[in-house]
Parts: sequence; structure tokens; C-alpha cells
Amino acid sequence: MTRRKAAGLLFGLPLALGFSTSLVLAQDPSTTVSKSSSPPAANGPAATATTTTGSVTTPQGLTQPQEELRPSINGGEEPTGAAPPADEIAPAAMDEGAGWEAAVEAAPGPTPLIGDQETKAVQRINAYFNGITNLQGSFDQVDSTNKHASGRFYVQRPGKIRFDYAPPSSLRIVADGAFLAIEDSDLKTVEKYPIKSTPFRLLLADAVDLGRDARIVGVESQEGTIAISLEDNSGDASGSIKLIFDNGPELQLKQWQITDAQGLTTQVTVNDVVSGRKVAADFFTSTENFQPFR
Repeated sequence: MTRRKAAGLLFGLPLALGFSTSLVLAQDPSTTVSKSSSPPAANGPAATATTTTGSVTTPQGLTQPQEELRPSINGGEEPTGAAPPADEIAPAAMDEGAGWEAAVEAAPGPTPLIGDQETKAVQRINAYFNGITNLQGSFDQVDSTNKHASGRFYVQRPGKIRFDYAPPSSLRIVADGAFLAIEDSDLKTVEKYPIKSTPFRLLLADAVDLGRDARIVGVESQEGTIAISLEDNSGDASGSIKLIFDNGPELQLKQWQITDAQGLTTQVTVNDVVSGRKVAADFFTSTENFQPFR
């Protein structure tokens, strides 16, 4: 388990710098008139309602004016089979779910940057990282299983970075410029890797150039942010990394998303970023003296 965590951290953590009721209106029962039944005539066909005038008996339906068969203007009963007034026709059922989906589809999505726009955006991002000397802040991490972790990070370019995870995590990651160490205070283990074989090389180099040192998958802007998606171009690491910046007068890295080879994504958000605050030189030295979270 520790080694699996370590592999994910090696891929993702280098980027912590700066870092539905359908509404159905039923037709009112009052719009339908109940029929009154007449008993059938004995030994003959069904009786027909009649009216007597003098000695002549005529069927009621032949003498009654058509107006009497029309619906009452004041809402009286309607003859059987008559259509209800137009204002009483029930509207079709509304699909509120469809309305919600339409609203989501109408929301503006990210705008891809191409050509000169992409080039200028990459140059700004390179300049942002190259302008970092000392940096520190807090981070909040959510993995693909919705497990949360948090802690503090520290950067000193070139080459040095440190992540202190808050309890209950027992991890600490330290890069001293040559090697990157993953320390586990519970297991009392330290695993070291050449920093050049880790993604840290992209952002902690003397001169950061993402166009040269990584494969740029895409650059996009949306609602005051700018994002760049990267893949390793050396073949040593799989998956992708997406860096998201606040796109103000000065860029500020606010979040990154790491997707591994299995398609699992970890999201890290950084807060309370402070630049220019120095720490002791040996702060980035890996030791086996496991210090508590600061």
C-alpha cells in the first residue's frame, strides 16, 4: 500500500507549487357530465326520450334548439361527449428533468486556446514557475475514492520541495535537489528516487520550459481561470496532469488534477500561499528522524 501511494505521489505532487417532479395537471372531473340512464322499453328497442305537443309526439332531440345542447356559458353541465372548454384542457406533463438538463447544457464550457493564444498562455505559465524562489502554503487533497488528506507544502527553487501531511497520514515527501524521498513515520521507511526520474523535474528545474520538457495536451480558459494539461514526453511516466490557475493580472496556481494510467483522478487545491518566506537549508534534507506535522 505504501508503495502504491508513493507512486501516485510521485506523479501528482510535483504540481503543488503556488499551487430533479413531473407536474401533470389532471382534467377536472367537473368538465365531464354524467349520463342519466332511462330504463329500456319492454319487448322493444331502447326507449327514446320524447316530448308531447298537442296530439303529436316528437323526439326531444328534433325540437330542442341546438343552443340548448351547447355548454352553459356560466359553467353549467355539458352534454355527454362535448369537448371541455379550451381553458380547461389539461396541458401536457412538464418534464422538469429535461429543463434542468437543458440549463446544464447551456452553461458555458471551457474555451480551447490555440495558435498564438496557446503560445502566450504557455509562456505566462513558464514565467510563473521561473519566478518562484521560495513559496509555501496549505493543500487539500481528494483522491478517486473521495478520501481526503491535507497538509503544508514548501518550495525552494531550484530543486527543493517538501510536503508534510497532517495526521492521520504518516507521509512526508522531501526533495533536496538531487533525490526525492518518501518517508513513512509509521513504517519507519524512507524510499529515495533521483529527482530527474520524477515529474518534479518539470517544475523545479533551473529553467522551466513546459513546451520543451512535456507534451502539451491542451490549454483552455474558463470563468477567470486558465488550465493546461500535460503528459510526460520522456516515456517514464503515464497518465496526465492538469494545472488550473487564477487568470488575473498575475497567475496563481490554485489546483491540479492528476489522472493515472487507470483513469483514476486525484484533485489537490492549494490555499494560503505565501511567497518569499525562507526556511533553513536543512529543512529539505531527508532524515530518519520523523518529526511531527507542523
